Amino acid sequence: METAVITKALSGFYYVRDGDTLVECRARGRFRLEKTSPLVGDYVTYSLDSNGKGMIDSILPRKNSFSRPAVANIDCMVLLISAVNPVTEPFVADRVIAAFQQAGCEIIICVNKSDLDSGDKLYEIYSKTNYKIIRTSANSGEGIDELRRAISGKLCVFTGNSGVGKSSLINRLSPDFSIKVGEVSEKLGRG
Repeated sequence: METAVITKALSGFYYVRDGDTLVECRARGRFRLEKTSPLVGDYVTYSLDSNGKGMIDSILPRKNSFSRPAVANIDCMVLLISAVNPVTEPFVADRVIAAFQQAGCEIIICVNKSDLDSGDKLYEIYSKTNYKIIRTSANSGEGIDELRRAISGKLCVFTGNSGVGKSSLINRLSPDFSIKVGEVSEKLGRG
């Protein structure tokens, strides 16, 4: 059995990173019986069958876990907020921050889309806290290097409103991801 971390979960398949190798796995049936599911961020043991297919054998103890998004063992939560298209309500952001802080995660707040609106009001609100706050723009590249340094070596989750620019920012941080990016609907105000 090998030990690895789950980096992606999709339709009952789990993709575990073991060093430089990415292995597609399924979870053993006993996880269903135990009413538990492997989560992205879980450290797991896995084995390969005779056909080279991976099977998750066990989930190592978690330091934290979340249901929205469904992740575990997170070091850092990067919350994207925006003053424009869509506008982030501080109350909603505060609820997310409280949940991740309670679980012992480092909090980084990105006032995103700074090329469209500086987000001075949001920046002012959160600059009074002890959280790291960075103005970012996936379009102009503002704050990208600072954010890259802040998350280096950490298991991070990016969260925020639909359409706030999570995929665009992640693609700017690491073009290898090539995450599909949608337009923000004028009617719905979401991505």
